[in-house]
Amino acid sequence: MNTKRIFLLLSFAIVAKFTNAQKVAEHFEFQFEENTLRGLIEKPKDSPAKAIVVLIPGYGPTNYVEGNWYASLRNQLVDFGLAVVFWDKMGCGGSEGDFDINQPVQSSAEEALIAIKKLQKQPEYESLKIGLWGVSRAGWICPLIIDQHPIDFWISVSGTDDKETFGYMLKSNLIIHGKTEKEAQSLYDAWAEGQRVFYTGGTYEAAEAATRPLDQDSLCRALFGYGKEPTKPKAEREKEYYHDQERFTKKGFFDGSSGLWVYLLDFDKTLSRISCPVLAIFGENDSQVDWKRTKTYYEQHLGQQSADQMEIKTLPQCNHNIQKCDSCGFKEDLSKYQWQACPGYYETMKQWLEKQGLI
Repeated sequence: MNTKRIFLLLSFAIVAKFTNAQKVAEHFEFQFEENTLRGLIEKPKDSPAKAIVVLIPGYGPTNYVEGNWYASLRNQLVDFGLAVVFWDKMGCGGSEGDFDINQPVQSSAEEALIAIKKLQKQPEYESLKIGLWGVSRAGWICPLIIDQHPIDFWISVSGTDDKETFGYMLKSNLIIHGKTEKEAQSLYDAWAEGQRVFYTGGTYEAAEAATRPLDQDSLCRALFGYGKEPTKPKAEREKEYYHDQERFTKKGFFDGSSGLWVYLLDFDKTLSRISCPVLAIFGENDSQVDWKRTKTYYEQHLGQQSADQMEIKTLPQCNHNIQKCDSCGFKEDLSKYQWQACPGYYETMKQWLEKQGLI
């Protein structure tokens, strides 16, 4: 899936603050890879924050500050009495640098750790409990953060197990848009063979041949961009293929039994070391991440929490972002629902935070 780089320039006053009836916001920035990343700290206006939650985004570019992303979630968390911290990725919003759609999750975890450590050096926040709220790809990032730095709680939304997720997204969305199970499986098999070729050192030509059915399918072209006329010479495409092949196979391995790439090695052991309270929320119509597979994975490997600390909640008729939906396909226009959160989403978080004594 191609995503254009975003370069939006914002001007930040050093001590400027923005207020509404419920909250006050102040600028937050830190250095990462010689770039300044910029965001905000939002907190209750008339009372001290009870704890801090850091937002860890999913795949793709961000536009938290100028675009007011996740405004409803942020407002709810502040209403609960929490301070909320977030920033835009490199090359997004007012953050410096170049956006990398394939930024390794290890790098994203390092980025967040720098922000957290800077935050905790500020006298106002150093004594407060700190937690993570993370969606989708953050299901890999948050455990890496927790494994390296004390974190007091983790809210996982539409999280991931150890394996890649695009194959599930491909098949589920093909079915949503009218393919039969047999047709969708055939196209999935073509994709899976292309993955196998790539991750086991196969040639560019073999990978191209394996995925040709996707290039020839109109729905794959419309939904996922397959079959586009090449804009680069073949020699350049081949060079990029072998570069990516070397880059990606260094940080994972191909699991022959499932036919999937293992995104993080020993991820089960990383999860098993997590002892802080965890709330995991899944939408039962998630068409992007196999929530049932992740739910089972969490149940198997998140083992250091008591029954009161660990909760897994699934919500019906919810998409990947825990929004109300009809088809719940990843490209569904949700404007008819005004991108409304699913019933029970905020209530689940509030009740769990109360149970942990965090609000």
